[in-house]
Amino acid sequence: MSLRVAVDFGTSSTCVVASLDDREPQVVVIDGHSLLPSAVYAAQDGTLFVGREAERHAAVDPSRYEPHPKRRIDEGELLLGSSVVPVRDAVGAVLRRAVAEARRFAGDAAVDVLVLTHPADWGVMRTRVLRQSAGHLAREVALVPEPVAAAVFHAATHAPSHAAPAGYPRGDERTVTFRGRTVDALAVLDVGGGTVDVSVVQQDASVGAPRSAGESHGGFRVLATRGDPGFGGADIDQALLEHVGRSVSVTDPEAWRELLDGRDLATRRRRRVLRQDVRDAKETLSRHTYTDVPLPEPFPDAHVTRADLEGLITAPLGRVIEMASSAIAGAGFHAGDLAGLFLVGGSSRIPLIARLVHERLGIVPTTLDQPETVVARGALRAVLVEQAGTGAPVGTPSPPAGTAVPLDQQRTAVVGSGDVPTRGSRPPVRPQVPPTAAGQGARQAVPAAAPVPQRGPEPPPPASAARPAPSPPARPSRPRRALPWLLGGGLAVAAAAVAGAVLLLRSGEPNGTTIARYDYRVTAPAEWTQAGGDEERKQVVLRPEGAEGSDDLIVVQQFDLRRDVGDDLDRVADEIEGLLEEAGDRYAEFDRDATYAGRDVIYYTEAGEQSETDWFVVVNGRVQVSVGCQYTDPGLERVEPACEQVVRTLTITE
Repeated sequence: MSLRVAVDFGTSSTCVVASLDDREPQVVVIDGHSLLPSAVYAAQDGTLFVGREAERHAAVDPSRYEPHPKRRIDEGELLLGSSVVPVRDAVGAVLRRAVAEARRFAGDAAVDVLVLTHPADWGVMRTRVLRQSAGHLAREVALVPEPVAAAVFHAATHAPSHAAPAGYPRGDERTVTFRGRTVDALAVLDVGGGTVDVSVVQQDASVGAPRSAGESHGGFRVLATRGDPGFGGADIDQALLEHVGRSVSVTDPEAWRELLDGRDLATRRRRRVLRQDVRDAKETLSRHTYTDVPLPEPFPDAHVTRADLEGLITAPLGRVIEMASSAIAGAGFHAGDLAGLFLVGGSSRIPLIARLVHERLGIVPTTLDQPETVVARGALRAVLVEQAGTGAPVGTPSPPAGTAVPLDQQRTAVVGSGDVPTRGSRPPVRPQVPPTAAGQGARQAVPAAAPVPQRGPEPPPPASAARPAPSPPARPSRPRRALPWLLGGGLAVAAAAVAGAVLLLRSGEPNGTTIARYDYRVTAPAEWTQAGGDEERKQVVLRPEGAEGSDDLIVVQQFDLRRDVGDDLDRVADEIEGLLEEAGDRYAEFDRDATYAGRDVIYYTEAGEQSETDWFVVVNGRVQVSVGCQYTDPGLERVEPACEQVVRTLTITE
């Protein structure tokens, strides 16, 4: 018996979907509902109640209640009453209940694969908390971005096309159509209980082919994403509650304040019922033009209309539409280029949202009867697509030769990327000098997605053997991790060079050439030339002249951080160190306080089969630059001084 479970852990509610023995996925009903509240309550004896049980206990002691643990994902710990609860334990309690209900649905079968969804802009630290919260709930855990899951589901529910992508045998059905058009790029607008997210995703025809940079998940990859973590359905509820209060509290404002702020048990219960009635009224206004909100004494019942609600939320929803427009432009599209815009999340039922999308973007959005279940259903479909395409279990690494993928993609999106690859048979060779010494050598690694050779001057594999996917676009609003992941060799760096991607400026200095293009500049040593680059990854590849077939090279790559960290390496080092711990012994000798080439750097090494790489990380403001110096044993002497010069001359110009 095979059981696969997908859990969409949302800000306000959680949806669970299960597939038993490869049957059609079904939404798991919990306590008679298709959604489980994501709420957590910490009892004095240490018991964590979740869902509606937590809501009921909150009426007794609201200080021990957290309705939206997802919003607290960055905080590490929650103070619930007098209890300190790790965030991962709070999230884990919700996931355990979700999985327990799925197993009950399947006759207590063990879970083979647990699929967890997450916002597209979550980085490694947040997804790691999510993964850790899952504990030992399944034999295997896979993560899928929420907009990708939604795109997979919506594409699958519209007429599938039987045309196979170029290079695939007929009958290998990979593409889908939507409204008569081949699905290429889609927008997904997710209006959840606590957040609003909009993402543009694109179909990747290489799904099921050997893996490559810019991994797809279930056939789609995220091109751009924008989000507002401070607005969602709960904020709409609050706006409607305040509107009701303004209309009824005129006669007795003190009684209204007591209703909202009172601490005695009776008042807390009245307030809980009131908030539920307001939420129900909001949902009713999605279907009808008016409704009444019952109120406790001494207040009369309140009459509210859809026009009232729309007047309260038009401005914030207008900002959501602007955010959607920004995401579409950030992905390189116009709204008319998209195959569709899909609305998901419970609050997407509000008619004003669809109307504003149509009026301001010129797109007629698409939604389903149960938009709050779309992400979970799509996440499970994404896993099934990956398994059908690769013929391997989720998490089985199957990278193509000659590609590298950022570790954050490897660790946070198991579907489509596999887990940590195994090391080669060659034992790691440690650097011959300490990390703080000048002229350090390097271990085999290249910044994210840099194609790097490992086996010398082998020719590139034929197109039928490896089909590199399009490069994922840079996402300035999202912190891109500095930790790379090398997945194989055999593809020459020069073959991936981007013409005109890097500007070479002759500096007039006898010791090399200044390379300046992005928010950094370096001076390449004499006898070293640009051998490749990547505009989207802000990457430069340097190689000794006449050494096209060699593994000796230096790669410089920029990562745009979410916030200004100044020159505080510790903020970046904490995250890198956590990634290294997860990666195992492939990486070693991490030093957050290293000094190299006369400057403070974060240092670590990576071992590979044919070469080794030293990594040097420098940060300034919102920019992080990683220098990877890769060398073979015979090439150590020429890489050492070149690496030192590149790190010494590195200047972040932001």
